[in-house]
Amino acid sequence: MPSSTLLVVCGDAKRRQTFVSALLEAGWPIVLSAGSMSDAATLCGPAALGWASFTAGGGCATMCVIIDAEVADMSGLKAAQIVRNLCPHVKIIFAAPENSLELEAEVRALDVFYYYISSADKAELVAAVTDAIGAPRPDRLRHCPKVLIVDDDRDFHVFVQAVLEPAGYIIVSAYSEREGLDLARRARPDAILLDIMMNSTTDGFVFCREARHDPQIKHIPILGVSAIEQRTGQKFSADLDGDLFPVDGYLRKPVVLDRLFAELKRLVPAEG
Repeated sequence: MPSSTLLVVCGDAKRRQTFVSALLEAGWPIVLSAGSMSDAATLCGPAALGWASFTAGGGCATMCVIIDAEVADMSGLKAAQIVRNLCPHVKIIFAAPENSLELEAEVRALDVFYYYISSADKAELVAAVTDAIGAPRPDRLRHCPKVLIVDDDRDFHVFVQAVLEPAGYIIVSAYSEREGLDLARRARPDAILLDIMMNSTTDGFVFCREARHDPQIKHIPILGVSAIEQRTGQKFSADLDGDLFPVDGYLRKPVVLDRLFAELKRLVPAEG
């Protein structure tokens, strides 16, 4: 895992996006997010290792996990206990939409780093994370291009992160068209990897149309990556369908690594 990595685990999509956006705005370049513990395990290491990947090499010491009371596949309290058992040194911030004496007592018993009520000012969350792992240092990462992946296929996120991070790229993840547009505006990536078919068959087209008309992000190069031909049985060409899908490059899934690297180097070369 990269140093000073942040992970948000929250089953409520709107609240999860609020946490991620606040942390990205504060300057942390890498904020992973998941709705469930199983998704978090996939994001944080090879599927075969999962959370156990944190126990090697002292990786836990530089990681902060924000765990919400609502997690998709278990209670937030149980999720926090699992992380605490696997990684005794990881900094856990437990978040809840509202407090109760019973919940507070259970959270305190877990010995979390901070207990955050999410109805409070987001500056409180930023301050807690800063206390946990230190202030973000974007100056050290300025030479690393940031790539936003907008795709509902979580395995694709894991695959791309595994091959691009060692090559000097910072990866930011979004799993829907709306989440992707929000993160593009807040994280200001150097390039976007965009799927076409997500929650609907037209999400990628909608993303492109809105992005190309938004002065904040219209300049960001977009690399389309899709299996639309396999899934629909119809031929698709980004060159011929440029008005519908105005991207700067296009790759078919499954992605050939050499072509992915070549396209990213063309759009935004990694330095140093």
